[in-house]
Amino acid sequence: MLEELLKYFIPILVSVLAGGLIGIEREYRDKSAGFRTMILIAIGSTLFTLLSIKMGTVEKESTRIAAAIVTGIGFLGAGVVLKDGATIRGITTAASIWLVAALGMGAGLMEYELVGAVTLLVLIVLWALPPFERWIDRMHDFVEVDVTIKNSDEDEDNILDIFDECKIKIVQITRSRLVKGERVLHIKANTTAKKQKALSEILVNEKGVLKFTA
Repeated sequence: MLEELLKYFIPILVSVLAGGLIGIEREYRDKSAGFRTMILIAIGSTLFTLLSIKMGTVEKESTRIAAAIVTGIGFLGAGVVLKDGATIRGITTAASIWLVAALGMGAGLMEYELVGAVTLLVLIVLWALPPFERWIDRMHDFVEVDVTIKNSDEDEDNILDIFDECKIKIVQITRSRLVKGERVLHIKANTTAKKQKALSEILVNEKGVLKFTA
């Protein structure tokens, strides 16, 4: 009896360790699903996997319960995804929940080496890659510039030439007229802080520019 209990306890202990390590990172960053939540998800997935193997054959009942775990975790992950204006938050936490459930299932199947290797890889992704991600974002930021010019195609072409000279890629451009005789160019561009500064200096001294905001 004790031997059988230990047989089931070790997978649960492994899942607690895997879920706890990932949960520490989420708790440190003050995310909605933190330390305790990740541990509970890992334990639940492990327990469902162990029970599914005990209840039926690997070919039938266990695979159906595994599919149900994936579906249920999908609903749980959706609960932490929030829309904040134009930004969507919680995607990484939702992905972490989904992956912790997979680690729990792996522990339930006693694939300890796989669970350990994937847990280490996930920790590297969560801890080491955010600075690299922010560095990439700083290199290529999107900026929105509103340039007010005289209502002429010639002046508009001059503005577009300035963007080309600064090597700033225009992603989207729309036009509107707020005052008769004037045209407002709403430009969304892919640029860097250095290029944006150079653009601003040119637009300030450009005679055809009546006003601009960035």
